[in-house]
Amino acid sequence: MVGAGVLGLPYVISKVGFNLGLIMLLILGLAALLLNLMMSEIVLRTTSVHQIAGYAKKYLGIIPYRLETLSTIIGAYGGLTTYIIGEGKVLATLFGGREFVYSLVFFIVLSLLLLLEIKTVKKFGLLIVLCLLLVVAVLIFHGGTALNVKNLTYSDYSNLFAPYGVILFAYGGTAAVVTVRQILRRNEKKVLPSVLIGTIIPIILYIIFSLVVVGVTGQQTTEVATVGLGQALGPWMLVFGNLFAFFAMGSVFLNGGLILREFYQYDLRLHKFNAWLLVVSVPLLLFLFVAHDFVRTMGIAGSFAYGITGIIIVCTFWKAKKMGDRSPEFTLPKFRLVGSLIILTFLLGIVYTVINILK
Repeated sequence: MVGAGVLGLPYVISKVGFNLGLIMLLILGLAALLLNLMMSEIVLRTTSVHQIAGYAKKYLGIIPYRLETLSTIIGAYGGLTTYIIGEGKVLATLFGGREFVYSLVFFIVLSLLLLLEIKTVKKFGLLIVLCLLLVVAVLIFHGGTALNVKNLTYSDYSNLFAPYGVILFAYGGTAAVVTVRQILRRNEKKVLPSVLIGTIIPIILYIIFSLVVVGVTGQQTTEVATVGLGQALGPWMLVFGNLFAFFAMGSVFLNGGLILREFYQYDLRLHKFNAWLLVVSVPLLLFLFVAHDFVRTMGIAGSFAYGITGIIIVCTFWKAKKMGDRSPEFTLPKFRLVGSLIILTFLLGIVYTVINILK
């Protein structure tokens, strides 16, 4: 779950105030935890192995399968476009110059890397998470002395829904539950504690990161958190924080691009070059003609992609309880009321996002 999405959290939380932002982080974090646990029971009730779209097809039919496939594509393209925008901001902060030019250079270099067989980039995820933990530790140690309590006490209800999509984007990671199930094959009793720990750690990490950044930069928090933090804490953080942001977004761009390319290659049977072209052309066009706002793009992707996925997971969970072909190592209550509230929240979030886009 931990990825470059954390870089946009402090900005949107600064728009509503830390207290309101904390409530949203906790509520949506609990929703993410429940969805991950629901997904865990789904995979443990099913003998065959699928991704989320495959489970939707098995238990709900072809339309939910297509919706989840669309959700995956929206999330992937939204993420790729977001990181093109974000890398321009980071590199311009580090070296000076135009963000637009840096974004294009970043896009060209990483797009060429996506054309190659670079299996090792998939292994960078753990390294990036460890680096993020290091950054948070440094922030707590050094940033704590510059923290201003006044930056944490204001509230702005006029921007109440501003953090919604970005928080969902940061919490997106339910597909990893399938990988957890495969790693722990014949040791399935560890799936529950693994998913619990793997979800609770990001919630805590996001709260600490947002607390420190907003506490230091307040309403001056920048879209990419490390940019403003570096300006507030001095040259060492400017370099240290933004180098982390550069590698974090670059790694996620490569991983996301490779996953999407493999989806087009192996699931849709496209030629490797055509699959690559489809992966890189869409975010480039979005960046050139549509999306120029780091946080807004991230929020739209999170609201649509994770919103659709969340609704499908809840419905699949209910169906798998009746139609599963395997006895799971743990079972959850049906969560009819809570599940219905999650579906309603995500539907309203999608409608709110559509209205904002059309404004």
